[in-house]
Amino acid sequence: MADILPKMKRLAQDTMKACSRKLDPDRKAFSCEIYGYDFMIDEDLNVWLIEVNTNPCLELSSPYLSRLIPAMIENALKIAVDPIFPPPPVPINKKQYLPDAIDNRFELMFNERDDAAELKNLPIDDNMNGIIEEEEKEEEGSDGDEDVDE
Repeated sequence: MADILPKMKRLAQDTMKACSRKLDPDRKAFSCEIYGYDFMIDEDLNVWLIEVNTNPCLELSSPYLSRLIPAMIENALKIAVDPIFPPPPVPINKKQYLPDAIDNRFELMFNERDDAAELKNLPIDDNMNGIIEEEEKEEEGSDGDEDVDE
């Protein structure tokens, strides 16, 4: 049971590595995106990635989600925006309502800058064809119905 979360993290890392060159092809200086990962856990405690949403549902449909989603958005914005536009300091005599970015519960699992050496070895060509497209090309060529010159 204790290895479910590490499996989920590894799957999330693998998806980011697999599509990192396509996520921001123009390499904008400042950008931020929130993804929604859907997992399934089977009876043997195997973790299966169902899908990754680039536009995840942020509906506050339960008490748990009413706490989780606003905190997640707040922490994402603190990580993405505060380094560029720092908030003003809170006076000592006033209560600070929002936690500092250092209090967030995010964990950096992939950083293209730091993981670039590993990514350079991936089979991706200059036309931005990704790993999946390369595998599909290989499968098309190995279907047994290849043209033969007679």
